[in-house]
Amino acid sequence: MLKTAGPARTGLGEAPLRKAWAVLLLCCWQAPAAHAQLSGSAALVSDHVYRGVSLSDGGPAPQLNLNYDGAGGWYVGGFASRFKLQGDARSGGQYIVYAGHAQRLPSGLTLDAGVSRYGYSPGANLNYSEVYASLAADSVNARLSYSPGYLGMNARSAYFEVNGSYPLGGDVSLYLHAGYLGYLSDVGPYTRRRTLDGRVGLGTAWAGWRWQVAWAATQNQRNGYAAWYGAASSSRGSLILSATRPF
Repeated sequence: MLKTAGPARTGLGEAPLRKAWAVLLLCCWQAPAAHAQLSGSAALVSDHVYRGVSLSDGGPAPQLNLNYDGAGGWYVGGFASRFKLQGDARSGGQYIVYAGHAQRLPSGLTLDAGVSRYGYSPGANLNYSEVYASLAADSVNARLSYSPGYLGMNARSAYFEVNGSYPLGGDVSLYLHAGYLGYLSDVGPYTRRRTLDGRVGLGTAWAGWRWQVAWAATQNQRNGYAAWYGAASSSRGSLILSATRPF
């Protein structure tokens, strides 16, 4: 269950969420139908591991992702997944809305910047907002995210990640992820200031689905989520299976 003692809430409110939806409506209104594209996917994962921590208490999680690409590189979208933290008997959802702009640079790289709002039910005290920027090549991207109050704490955070893929032949690809979470201000005694996480996986497409098996691990689980719920601080790895149906 949620600890009674912990970091204070930031008081960010719902303003960032309202701004994200305002951008969504503006993009939908401005984008000509010929240039607009709605896409998405439905997935089932054996464990919803996010930034090195299981957000489904080690159990399976259905997920839904929607994305709207408008004219001029503007886009908006949303993500939903089952959410359950260790020590809490309740089960609910993690919800993310985001809006941003992507632009192809003369170098051939793609610059992407935007804002995300993360919501949790139950656990609204964990809600937070982030701004992000990334550079992407054909198969590699690097992304930096900043939050003024990560997971409802009065603590600024930065998360840097590198993601890549490499085709192995026969519709099989290798997927790699490395991430670093660091706090830029004081945090409570239950949270480590710096955490590394990583993931390596193999994926393929078959019968209209994308299938993947991956191994995810974290240097230390006391990175924010676990601090609220008293999860173990030792390193742990997770085998993750996923099936995704794009549409």
